[in-house]
Amino acid sequence: MTDGAGPRAPHPVRRRLVALALGIVVAIGLWVALTATGSPPLRRAPSFTLPRLDGGGTVGLPLTGLRAHHPVVLTFFASWCGPCHRELPMVAGVARAEQARGGTVEFLGIDGNDGTAAGLAFARASGVSFPVGADTASAVAPRFTLVGYPGTVFIDARDRVVDTVHGPVTRAVLDSWLARLEKSSPGP
Repeated sequence: MTDGAGPRAPHPVRRRLVALALGIVVAIGLWVALTATGSPPLRRAPSFTLPRLDGGGTVGLPLTGLRAHHPVVLTFFASWCGPCHRELPMVAGVARAEQARGGTVEFLGIDGNDGTAAGLAFARASGVSFPVGADTASAVAPRFTLVGYPGTVFIDARDRVVDTVHGPVTRAVLDSWLARLEKSSPGP
């Protein structure tokens, strides 16, 4: 015999617990799938073209000409970014040393959400000698999953993103990735 009220609806707390349990199961399944192969699949670096910060042409990916199929260290910075003032001079020094020794890793910079004059003055004061693009609208950083500055993206010789550092990169991490990227390079 029924009381006329019909079947009871599931309790809201019970629905939330079921949804949470289902989410946990899915997350565990994804984690197992990604770690079973050793690492997540690499994704192709997004293409972009920006005007050079110094006004001399364009900067972009993929690399072209003699630099095509070389690994890339892509560094994002801005003159107003406090951590960038400590990081960019270090990155610029490593890039100069890499170039002086005839290394095959290319360095590119992107000055984002900045005035051109301020960005250019900051890059010069930091000792930057590699090409830098002016991204006044900060349209490129999100394409590399960056949400702030500074940021560094490591791209292998096959134009695949192999790692992204959100925030300042350390010298040790930069040196480690340079060694790995050199191995992916076709040579000088």
